[in-house]
Amino acid sequence: MYKEAYEVIKNSKSIVLISHINPDGDALGSSLALLPVLKKMNKKVRVVNVTKNLPSNLDFLPGFKEVKRELPKNYDLIISFDCGSFDRLGIETKEAKLINFDHHISNTRYGDINLIEPDFSSTGEVVYKFLKENGIEIPKESALCIYTAVVSDTGFFQYESVNERVFLMASELVKLGVEPDFVAKMLNEREPLSKIRLIAKILDTLTLYLDAKVAVVKLTQKMLKETGANISHAENASNMARSLATVEVGVLLREEEDGRIKVSLRSKNYVDVSKIAKMFDGGGHKRAAGFTSRYSEFESVLKELLEVLKKEL
Repeated sequence: MYKEAYEVIKNSKSIVLISHINPDGDALGSSLALLPVLKKMNKKVRVVNVTKNLPSNLDFLPGFKEVKRELPKNYDLIISFDCGSFDRLGIETKEAKLINFDHHISNTRYGDINLIEPDFSSTGEVVYKFLKENGIEIPKESALCIYTAVVSDTGFFQYESVNERVFLMASELVKLGVEPDFVAKMLNEREPLSKIRLIAKILDTLTLYLDAKVAVVKLTQKMLKETGANISHAENASNMARSLATVEVGVLLREEEDGRIKVSLRSKNYVDVSKIAKMFDGGGHKRAAGFTSRYSEFESVLKELLEVLKKEL
């Protein structure tokens, strides 16, 4: 499949690299990793993400300023990254052949070619395998993007998806010029005041349920307006809820602009939150998953979710 994907890329002239709405470091990092590679192949390339405000802490990634919100008028190949279902790309129709790079077990395999590795740490690792399988030289810019993707999705190598293979890959990326301390500072030590104020408001909502095994925090549109923060600034809130000593599952209930409630789930040891998310037409990984609820009130969402969690704890 990796060879087949490369042949399709070689035979394409105009290529779109696209990642999911509200991208994280893995989504943007993995998509931008192919940008210098395709440019070197003399391909016409556009990186697309429809999100209005991209995470500012990722602005150090090579190619970040080239990301556009709209598809070009003409293209003959789309390559998607880190996106479990086509609708999360934020585009209406697929006008060309599509290669799907991902590592979510819940991926719906919407591509014409699907490079899905559920056991991989990140989509960045899938991109790395693609480059290695096809004997493609990895530019320093691509190495930085892949490394950022990996550390973003592994919490800097602390999750279950990390193994010897991941560290060997990271070692090679460092040999190619990546500076781990630089990436860590760019991702973790440039927080805007608006984010700190938002996190304070979110944590003020923290409530424990089911013998303190579940911690729930909430994010409203009002909080975003009051602090001047954006959705991406709340990305780590469910992890913070999970970090409490007694807690197995951390939950973030997030109010969207259209009034819908998005649910982010994080587990610590034994609850498979991807299974729970799937019950609500969502998806993800064993320790990190999410879904959009059919309800628009926090209370209704929470009541239904706790009934399910009760059976798992």
